[in-house]
Amino acid sequence: MNILEKIKIAEQEGTPFVAYKSPNVSDLTFIGQNTDELYLFTDFSDSGYVFAPFDNNEDAYILKPDIVCVQKIESTPVFKDKVDLNSNVDENTQISHQQKVTAAVNTIKTTGLSKIVISRKEDLLIDDFDTIRIFNNLLNSYINAYVYLWYHPKVGMWMGATPETLLNVEKGFFKTMSLAGTQAYKGDLHPKWGAKELEEQQMVSDFIKQNLKNTVNDLCFSEVKTVKAGTLLHLKTKVTGALKKDKDLEKIIKLLHPTPAVCGLPKEDSKTYILENEGYHRSFYTGYLGVLNMNKKTSLFVNLRCFSIKNNKVCLYVGGGITKDSNPEKEWLETVAKSKTIKNVLI
Repeated sequence: MNILEKIKIAEQEGTPFVAYKSPNVSDLTFIGQNTDELYLFTDFSDSGYVFAPFDNNEDAYILKPDIVCVQKIESTPVFKDKVDLNSNVDENTQISHQQKVTAAVNTIKTTGLSKIVISRKEDLLIDDFDTIRIFNNLLNSYINAYVYLWYHPKVGMWMGATPETLLNVEKGFFKTMSLAGTQAYKGDLHPKWGAKELEEQQMVSDFIKQNLKNTVNDLCFSEVKTVKAGTLLHLKTKVTGALKKDKDLEKIIKLLHPTPAVCGLPKEDSKTYILENEGYHRSFYTGYLGVLNMNKKTSLFVNLRCFSIKNNKVCLYVGGGITKDSNPEKEWLETVAKSKTIKNVLI
C-alpha cells in the first residue's frame, strides 16, 4: 500500500496522521497514530510530530509515531499560473487590510516597534474537496519547499508548502534561516530589491544573532541570496551553529518562535499588537510543525503558505511584514500574490 492510499484510508477512518516531504528530496514520509487521542505537546524531550500554534499560550499537539512509512516519489516541477492576480478581490477586505497596515505603520512611527506582521484569512468553498489531488498539486508545485498534510479528527486538517525553516538539529549542530522580503517571480532569479525588503530581511538576521549569540557556539551567517517559492521570490540567509547542551533545544525554539518574519520586532510587543489588532484568530498559521527527536533529528518549519480544510471550506492565510516604509496598497497586493500561489493548487 502506498502512502497516498494510507492517507485516504486514515482520512476515511478518522485516525490522526501527517504526510510530509522535506525541501529538495524525493522521500514522502507518513506518520500515523493508532488512536484518536489528542496529545498535548509540553515536553521537548518527547518524540513525535509537533503541530504548534502562533500563540504559544495556546495548546500545541504532538502525534505519536506508531506507524512510520517512507516512500520515494517522482515530482515534476510545474506551476501553472491559473489564477489571475486580481481575481476574487473583495473591496471591503482590501480596504480593511490597508487600514490595518496604515495603523501598523503609524504605530511603528510613534512607538519602539520596528516591524509588525499583518495577516488576513480568506475563505473559499470548494465542492467535493479532493485531499489526495490537492496534496499532489502541492508536492508537484513546491519542489524546494516543506510540503505537508496534517490531520487530527479532534482538531481538523491543514496543508501547506512553507519556504521557511524554524530549526533543524542533528548531532549537536543546528541550521535555521533568516527569510523575509517578497516579490513576484518574473523569470529573473537575480532581481533588484528595494530598501524596505532589504531592511526587513536584515531585521530578521539581527534578531537571530542577538537572541542566539550567547546560547550557541560557532554562530555563522551566509550571504543573502534570492530564493524562489512557487511564483514568489524571497531574501534568505542561512544560519548555522552548534548547541552547547542537548536541553538547549527548547530554549532555542522558544527564543526563535514566533520569528520576526511572521511576528515583528520587538517580538513580544509586536505579538501583543497582532493579538489585539489583527482582527481574527491565526490558529496554527505562523506556528511551527515537524519532527521532534526522531531518528536523533529535529526538523521544524514555520507554518506558511498554508490552509485549513473543514467540510469543503478552505481557509487560507496570508500576510506581510510592515515597517515604517510600507505602502498599504503594495502590502495588500503582496497578500494577493501570496493567496494566488495557494489558490493555484486548489483549482
